[in-house]
Amino acid sequence: MHPFSPDVAFAARDDHAACREAIRQGSRSFFAASLILPSRVRAPAYGLYAFCRLSDDAVDVEGGSFSALERLRERLAGAYEGRPNPVAADRAMADLVRRYAIPRAVPEALLEGLAWDAEGRRYETLDELFDYAARVAGTVGVMMTLLMGVREPQT
Repeated sequence: MHPFSPDVAFAARDDHAACREAIRQGSRSFFAASLILPSRVRAPAYGLYAFCRLSDDAVDVEGGSFSALERLRERLAGAYEGRPNPVAADRAMADLVRRYAIPRAVPEALLEGLAWDAEGRRYETLDELFDYAARVAGTVGVMMTLLMGVREPQT
């Protein structure tokens, strides 16, 4: 249960536009692919992408900084507690986690994968690589299925 009213939206129209622009600038291929999504999925996908992209960039730009990871954990906590940072992607994420009931463990697994990047882990086996991919890519896929209204575990 979230401690804020379901009637409250954190992200404004400008926030959604900023998230769309983040995907347009940050990944031309994902932006192009997003155009075939139904509009009911496309708009929230921009917010999700913006949060994930900013998270990945925060770790990469700071050279795998563990302080960057701690700030990401705080940003995620703020989104789940209804007190997002004053950043478009954070406000959009706060709306998404509430509207789509995204289990907190899913984006936390993404942050775990980003922590592995910061540690400079190398993957010696295919199983280790699968573990990493499940965190940094699989989590985004799971969240996208939730945005699409699919909640079956087998999906």
